[in-house]
Amino acid sequence: MQILEKRTYDARIFDINCTDLLDTAETISSVDAIVGDQGGLTFGSATVNGSLVTYPDETTAAIGKAIQFEISGGRIPAGVSSLMCTVRARFLTSIGNDLEATVLLKLTDKVD
Repeated sequence: MQILEKRTYDARIFDINCTDLLDTAETISSVDAIVGDQGGLTFGSATVNGSLVTYPDETTAAIGKAIQFEISGGRIPAGVSSLMCTVRARFLTSIGNDLEATVLLKLTDKVD
C-alpha cells in the first residue's frame, strides 16, 4: 500500500498511482471523490495525469493511470507526534468500472 507523508502546514499536490488497479488498456475517466477518515484534511479538485509520471522509486504511471490532487490542513490530536490517516479516491474507468484506490497518509509535525 502506498504511504504518503505530509506536515500539517503543507498544502501540496499528491499522486495516487492506480496502475496496479487497472487493466493494461484501462484508464481513469473521472474522479468522483477524495475522502479521508480523520485528521481534518482538506482535499482539492482531483485531476488525472495527462503525461507520464516517474516517481522517486523509479516506478511510473502512464497517461491516465494516476490521480493528482492537493491536500492541505490537518490536525494531530494533543499528545501524539503523528497521525496515520486513510485517504480514498473513488473513480470511474474507461471500461465502466467504479473503483476505489486507498493510500495511507502520515500526518506529522516532527521529523522522525
